[in-house]
Amino acid sequence: KLNGNIVLVDYAKKLGARFDYNTRMVKLEKQAGRVTGCIAETGDGKFVRYIAKKGVVVATGGYAQNYQMLEALQPWNLRVIGRNGGLPGARGDGIRACLWAGAAMDETHSTMLFDRCALRIDQPTGAETAKKGDSGFFWIGSQPWLKVNADGKRFFNESGTYENILHADEYQKGHCHYTLFDANWPEQTKQFKMHGCSRVHPFENGADPNILWSVFAEKMLPGLIEKGFVVKADTIEELARKLGLPEKTLKATVERYNTLAQNGRDEDYGKEPHRLAPLTKAPFYGAKNTGYILCTMDGIRIDTTMNAIDTDGNPIPGLYVIGNDSGGFFANTYPNLATGVACGRTVTFGRLVGKHLAKA
Repeated sequence: KLNGNIVLVDYAKKLGARFDYNTRMVKLEKQAGRVTGCIAETGDGKFVRYIAKKGVVVATGGYAQNYQMLEALQPWNLRVIGRNGGLPGARGDGIRACLWAGAAMDETHSTMLFDRCALRIDQPTGAETAKKGDSGFFWIGSQPWLKVNADGKRFFNESGTYENILHADEYQKGHCHYTLFDANWPEQTKQFKMHGCSRVHPFENGADPNILWSVFAEKMLPGLIEKGFVVKADTIEELARKLGLPEKTLKATVERYNTLAQNGRDEDYGKEPHRLAPLTKAPFYGAKNTGYILCTMDGIRIDTTMNAIDTDGNPIPGLYVIGNDSGGFFANTYPNLATGVACGRTVTFGRLVGKHLAKA
């Protein structure tokens, strides 16, 4: 929106575009090997046929909300989630329709996972918890504070990418980790010099991050504490009890970590000195963390004009795929140090396919 006006929609309508909401694609139609249109179901249960003059562009958002597809294609990722931020319509309708039309899909299946879900200590990780929608949006979960497993032991270099620790969680009790930080956390987040969407302080050019540290401090953190997704304590022993972790082990882990931070050298896991932040000032905070799905990243194989590819490697006439339905861009993981890669890809490829079809 700009000044209260929906700019792109209004502009598109002036050029002849039509928007049919609450309409779900059911299947693609082909004649003589060419995709000629699609059949869709309206919100009131009626079916409608769309006939394509130049081609059908499939952009239904991937399949992050289709747990049956997720279980079939990438069950390992369902073990380390507690929250699902996929768009409501991301149920794989477009991908399945393309497969039925003969298109090929990526052979590696992956999901964009962020380590920013907080659970109460009695909540298990996994799809069933994510489906219930009862979890905490722990925005600062990617900060490289001390993180431990259910035994109260450090097991990871916390200065990794967002989802690395989640895959390490696959081999830990409960498939989760616990993030620990103290009252000095606002200054520590500045000291960490984070990039991408994990940054909570203005960038060097003055641009604001996605969410400022003050917003988290004043609004998000109190809410997480109130709902039990973050615990607060005056001592490490009390923190351990509230998180359900072994007191003696956690205290020893914190003491060891504080010594490493004081010496400025991580002899255990090799974390950078500026990201070694000791826990010395009460109150102390802790959270049980697991994964937060944003979207799926695997999809239908396409060529440089976004034309869908069949199983023999040939383009399917009339069928184009963009956004989270398209594949060939990511593999296995998300390069999260570059903010907006997934969003930027969808916007850019959408523009490119529009230009391509305009010339057709």
